[in-house]
Amino acid sequence: MSPPCPPSPATFPQSTPPSSNLLIKTLLTPITPQTLTLTTDITHLTTSFKTRYFRSKSGREASIWVFNRLKSIITLNPSEIGGDVVNVNASVELFNHSWVQPSVIAKVVGGSNTTIVLSSHIDSLNLHLPHFLPAPGANDDASGVAALISIFQIIISSNPPIKFKNTLEFHFYSAEEPGFWGSTDVFSSYNKMYRDIHSVLQFDMIGRIPPTNNKQKENDNIQKSKGEIGIVNDFLDEGFKKYIKLIAGEYTGINTVDTYCGYACSDHASAIRYGYPGGLLTSGKLEDGLAREDDVSHTRYDTMDRLDLSLITEFVRFGVAWGVGLGVADIRIDNRGGGRVEDGRRGYLCDNGYPDGFMGGVRRFSAARAADPLGIGLWILMLAVILGIARPWEEVPIVMKMGRMVRRGVRRGYGVLVRREEPD
Repeated sequence: MSPPCPPSPATFPQSTPPSSNLLIKTLLTPITPQTLTLTTDITHLTTSFKTRYFRSKSGREASIWVFNRLKSIITLNPSEIGGDVVNVNASVELFNHSWVQPSVIAKVVGGSNTTIVLSSHIDSLNLHLPHFLPAPGANDDASGVAALISIFQIIISSNPPIKFKNTLEFHFYSAEEPGFWGSTDVFSSYNKMYRDIHSVLQFDMIGRIPPTNNKQKENDNIQKSKGEIGIVNDFLDEGFKKYIKLIAGEYTGINTVDTYCGYACSDHASAIRYGYPGGLLTSGKLEDGLAREDDVSHTRYDTMDRLDLSLITEFVRFGVAWGVGLGVADIRIDNRGGGRVEDGRRGYLCDNGYPDGFMGGVRRFSAARAADPLGIGLWILMLAVILGIARPWEEVPIVMKMGRMVRRGVRRGYGVLVRREEPD
């Protein structure tokens, strides 16, 4: 097992240089909900696949669709973008796991191996019967997947192509729901390859319509909230948080708000495990009472009609500014110190593991799913129906024999008990 990771907080720019600022604002100018493909991408993810559960056939098909969607952006017909060639340094690949659903990784190669990762997760979950019941997962996390697809498309379609100093990767993970299994495989692999990952920023559940109380819902004159970018503070480095606020303040039209998950919460935890700085963005405050009451995650009701596309569009604006701002900045490992080697790779292997305060909440969450009364009831009902149809005790000889043995044992035990209780 690798040793614990030495402290290695990422270094972020203190401000956005004028040249980068102009480039970012040029890319952001045409961005509106109408100019993005959010509606079609989320609709496809939530209606074409009954569930994106990581062990299901439809879960695999969803990952293949994301792969083909990104590939189509890279190989876009030049005539559709005014006759200009798209960024030739972009690529996409599948990252296979021991289960059927692969993760998807898109890459825009820069001048160094230093890599900035923007991420989301493809899989969805109906916590009652994952294999059988619908799990559209519109907010969790089709919203993040669709946002990253749009960010990727905007960046690589820039005219002229952007000359990045650093490499950008867009990760779409499999198996986040059972405990970040897909991202753990990815970052374990990166750790073994000594990859220099500057930072990982996860976009998870970014489309929730801001909750309102009943009185507000009845009052049509109250202006609808624009929503907020929720910065999850658990295990987040202060410099990381400061740069998130800088980018959000300069390039989005909404505010940021600090929030807490109480445990590792999403795939950025896997990056942190292997010594890579990780952060998580979500919509609003996770601990908001009204939000908890209206939470439909991991049910059939997490559907497109519950999303705020204008809010997701602000996350897209943020993501474009984040990727471009860091992609053209001088943030190579030799400027950050610690374990550096000549080719820019990280000079050590490490593994922090998952201490109780970090992953304990995930185990409790998984246990809560398993112990859910409705889920248990459905499993018992299904088992009873199967047994009622099959009636194995009437047709399978070994089962019949075992049944007779049990009955005889019960009778003998009862007889012994009765004799012991009879008076002398």
